Amino acid sequence: MCHADIQNMLHDRAELKRHIADVLGSRERRIIPRDNLRESAVLVPLSWDGDDPFLLVTKRSMSVEHHKGEISFPGGRAEESDESLVFTALREAEEEIGLKPKDVEVLGLLDDHISIVGYHITPVVGVVPCPYEFTINSESETLLFVSLASALQDTVWMAEETSFMGKGIHIYYLQIDGGVIWGATARILKHFVDLIAGRTIPFGEVSPEAKAWVKGLLTMQAGYRLNV
Repeated sequence: MCHADIQNMLHDRAELKRHIADVLGSRERRIIPRDNLRESAVLVPLSWDGDDPFLLVTKRSMSVEHHKGEISFPGGRAEESDESLVFTALREAEEEIGLKPKDVEVLGLLDDHISIVGYHITPVVGVVPCPYEFTINSESETLLFVSLASALQDTVWMAEETSFMGKGIHIYYLQIDGGVIWGATARILKHFVDLIAGRTIPFGEVSPEAKAWVKGLLTMQAGYRLNV
């Protein structure tokens, strides 16, 4: 699929939903062994503001155990009573942002991911209504919106190389209104846009502004831990 095709498709809600479901359903999903990792799932919520599709993310509060103040998809750790990881993602989304499971149209699953704090993450892509009366709990500070058209552009993604579990990886960054998406959330989002674009979207060097935002967040996290 060429770049123009996916950009044209963005304004056709039914066609974009069909395309995403087809892409996710026709590929072999990467499944990572759970081993001693903490099993979890996140919802990648897709919605529309008029004709413009966007993804919904949360800015986490400073009271959560991990990733304080970071921008992430709604989700969390699986419970023994959960029927599936799709159930986990929908349950957590309801707890965090008040999104009823019956209001989510699940389109499919992305590849498994591992976070640096030992979470095994299964991302679930689902369509959610807009407008919607979201209600955030104490885990989130606010809701933010990521333009899908913007996330598909060739000039917005940034990355730096590092190693994780003995392998070289890229840490992705995406600057949005309200902050910077990075870490596992950025990796999941980059994987999603690459898949629906049918190509690997290029990335550039990390800007000083994005680095400063993340550095400030990490400093704040460390200070918060010292004070609790």
